[in-house]
Parts: sequence; C-alpha cells; structure tokens
Amino acid sequence: MSFFRRIRPSMLLLPGLLLASAVALTSIHAFSVPAAEAQQGAPTLKALQSERVAIAKALTPAVVAVAQTRPNFGADGQTGMAGGNAIAASGFVVDGDFVLTDLEAGPLLQPGTGDAMYMEIGKPVWMMAHDGTEFSGKVVGRDRRNLMLLIRMDEGHPDLPSLKFGDSDKAAMGSTAMALGNTLDSLLIDRVVSFSYGTVSGFYRFEPVDVLKPEDENSAGDPYKGNVLEVDVAVHPGDHGGPIFNLDGEVIGMMCGHFMAGRHLGCAVPSNQLRAVLPQLKKSVPEGELAQGYLGFFAKRPEGDKRIFISKVDDGSPAHKAGIKVGQELVRVDNYRIPAFERLAEMLGSKPIVRKRKVGGGMFQREREVEMPVSYGVPVGTHIQLTLRDPETGKERTVDLIVGEKAEDF
Repeated sequence: MSFFRRIRPSMLLLPGLLLASAVALTSIHAFSVPAAEAQQGAPTLKALQSERVAIAKALTPAVVAVAQTRPNFGADGQTGMAGGNAIAASGFVVDGDFVLTDLEAGPLLQPGTGDAMYMEIGKPVWMMAHDGTEFSGKVVGRDRRNLMLLIRMDEGHPDLPSLKFGDSDKAAMGSTAMALGNTLDSLLIDRVVSFSYGTVSGFYRFEPVDVLKPEDENSAGDPYKGNVLEVDVAVHPGDHGGPIFNLDGEVIGMMCGHFMAGRHLGCAVPSNQLRAVLPQLKKSVPEGELAQGYLGFFAKRPEGDKRIFISKVDDGSPAHKAGIKVGQELVRVDNYRIPAFERLAEMLGSKPIVRKRKVGGGMFQREREVEMPVSYGVPVGTHIQLTLRDPETGKERTVDLIVGEKAEDF
C-alpha cells in the first residue's frame, strides 16, 4: 500500500482540521514582517525582547536583599535552595535614602507573638546591593495595615537609584506586570536580582470570613484588609517586599506572602495604598498615630431583626461619594454574606481587632485558646465593594467605596 493510500482515510475524517491549518498558515503569512520593513524600524519580537532586557537592567540596582542580621553564608544548609526557604527578603529604594520592604517577610520576623514579631522603629537591619555590597540601615517606620516596613540606609551606603510609584488603580486586568526580587536567595548566592514577567490577573480583597463556617467566631479570613493586585509573575520565598512594576518602570505593588486560597497566584500590596502612608513613615510617626481609614457611614441592626441598615452617612465622605444613602440595607461586603452584625467591623476592617481563637485539637495537639489578629485595620486607598438593597423596591446594586483618610481632631 502506498503512503498516500495509507493516509487518505485520516484526511477524509479531518477536513475541518486541514481547512483550519490552511487559514492559520494564511494568517501567519499575512502578519509576517518583511526583512526590509524590519530594518526600517517596524516592531519585531527581538525589539520587544531588547526593551524588556533594558528595563530590567535599569531597575535592578534599586532592589536589595534585607535581613535582620548578616546571614551566616558558611553554615550548613544556609542557601535558599538547600534550606528550602530564603534567608533574606527583598526591598526596593524609594526617595533616595529609604528602602521599603514587607513587614511580615520571614527573615525580618522576630521570635515571639503579636507585636513582638515585628521589627520596631530604631532596630538595625542588614542589606546587600545588587553587586554584592553589604551595608546597614535602621527601621524608621512600620504599618501593619499595609504590611510595610520602612528602613533608612545608614551613612556611607552605596549610591542606589530610587523607584517611582505609579497609579495602581490604572493597572488594568491583562496589563503587563514585572517583578524583581531575591528569589530563593538568588542575590546572595548568585549575585542575581531575579526578574519575572507576567500579567495583572486580578484586583480584590481576601475573603473577610471563613466562608465554610462564617457564623463561627473562631474562624476568620485574612487579617490583612487592604486590596491586592493578583499577578502571575513568580513570587517565591525571598521575593516578599520586592517591587511589581509596569511597562513604564513604575512600581504598582509590593510583593507579599498573603494569597487567596485556591488561586495559586502571587499577590502584591497596591502602590496607591503604600504611598498614602509613606510620608508619615519617613517621619517615624508611631503606628497607632498613622492616618486612619475613613468610610463615612454608620450601620445598625433593628431590635429583633437580622437585617443591617445604613443609619448615617457623613457629607462629603467616601460613603457619600459612593452613593450610599440612609435607609438602604447592607447585604454583602466584597460579595460575601454578612453572617452577623457583630462581624461587620471585621469584614470591613474598620478597626484593628484581636480575638481569642481556638487552635489545635488534632490527634497530637490539645485544643487551646490564643489571641490572634483577625483585622489589621483597613488602609487608606482601599476599594471595598458594598452591595446595598433598596427596602422599598428590593433592587440591589453594588458600589465601590474608596477608603479615605480620617480628618485630624483638634
């Protein structure tokens, strides 16, 4: 049997596939760029690659490795790959002498629980530049609501460029996102600031309560109540605190270790939240005196009624600008049902909340009560989706409330 006789039955069964292939080949030919046009400046993949390499090279010097103390490079297992975890976090230079990083990055956590875990103002910090130069700094500010730790570099630090903040609200879904960091100690081991290229795939807040057991006060969502940019760039141990930036080289987020369960993509604190509080951190304003998030509405639950109604809206407030009105029923927060009025403050993040929660109780652990944060408080600049129902018509609508800054009291 000849070759053509052997393949003929398959060809008869797949006419659509052959037609599709012909169309695909035609399309490729139609979009191909002749060599002469490419030489005259028409865009090519090589040109795009060159631009991407150039932007990574330009921004790399602004990224540093950060740890509490100088790692013991000679100890057994003291490498990111072999140890299974990074021994330095990432940070990036802002406003000349300052380095911004993730407050909760593992290499910056101190032994203990609660506030004792987080580095305090005045604590010394070890850092390494992109070229291996080691230098030091001191903590000048922290804001757990935004997972921020701000460090001032000590005298004699290397001359490093600063990164500029962009508008994270303009980071549309599908837009390009790039990341620089100390992936698994790539800077410490190889003297390489790692680069990752991907896409902005989401913008949201984490689930406010445990959706499987919302009525159980011992369950909770993520204590971080700000927004995140979800990105499909690589976010590994060692990257937390590193910058996410756009095609203009502007920082649109800071990588963090928080993520939405089941989504498996990296997350970053949006730049608009970071820069809202940065001026105060540079002045070493204590955490409790930082600008407070302001929603501008009050809610109440009538006696004997499970429903929650808007009882007051301040003129000119974020709630007023979002179109929230007195008398409307508050149905959902970020599209999650409100299980009880008592949990509304936790869902909104209107204040820091610490609650006693039961942990353990497995086969080898005894159940015990511990104090754990269920809300760090909502940062200025956060977007909150509120679903409201008109009690007369029953119609629902969802509004976008952008958290403002509470005015100072005199």
